[in-house]
Amino acid sequence: MVVLLAWPAVAHEFWLETTDYSPPARATAPVTIHVGQFFKGSSFPYLDDEFVRFSLHAKGRAQEIKGLNGDLPAAKIALSEPGLAIVVYHSKPLDLTFKEWEKFDAYIQEQGIRGILPRHDSGEKPRTGIKELYERDAKLLIGAGAAEGQDQLTGLPLELVAERNPYRLGPDEALPVRLYFRGTPLADVQVTAFSKSDPKQPKKFRTDSSGRATVPLPHAGPWLLNAVHMIDPPKGQDAHWYSYWASLVFSRP
Repeated sequence: MVVLLAWPAVAHEFWLETTDYSPPARATAPVTIHVGQFFKGSSFPYLDDEFVRFSLHAKGRAQEIKGLNGDLPAAKIALSEPGLAIVVYHSKPLDLTFKEWEKFDAYIQEQGIRGILPRHDSGEKPRTGIKELYERDAKLLIGAGAAEGQDQLTGLPLELVAERNPYRLGPDEALPVRLYFRGTPLADVQVTAFSKSDPKQPKKFRTDSSGRATVPLPHAGPWLLNAVHMIDPPKGQDAHWYSYWASLVFSRP
């Protein structure tokens, strides 16, 4: 089933934020849902018919984030213990139609999705009215108290995992990340990094053969990492392509 939302087009980022990335232990932290570009965009409310999963992972435990439809901020989570808290959001599928080839081409080039354009033509897919289904797989890391702990796979279809705790990095240390698709490392995918302090100058990297990329973090404060993976749609779907959008947000001390 495809769910239609009044969100901007697929080429815009989707991410989770909070107002305090390093709250004291046993605090309550707001979580906001955003769609936009360059780490700036509109905030959306909690709507339970728009996601498959919205959950909090901390200290080896996972719990569903519950709210009331229309809540803004979308959630307020209780951080009952110090440590790294992981908030994840997996959207239901949405659809988009590219009426013009030039816009589809520009989107593919911007997101660094390799191999799709020649496969599109060799598969005799149309150059107008290109239909795409897509999902959003967002993750937010909050460092409560001493912020000890480690990011981990949480079961998102496309998932960026920080292989070191970003709240425990030294001043000049980069962040190693790994990209997974359905639990398997994914190679040769573009990872785009946006700093909140300089969002109009994103940096682009590609995952290596083991799905890893090393991301320098020259600015303190919040960061957004984004990656897109596109595949053929499942049989029976009225679409030409199916894509997954992963985001990872954290703050660098």
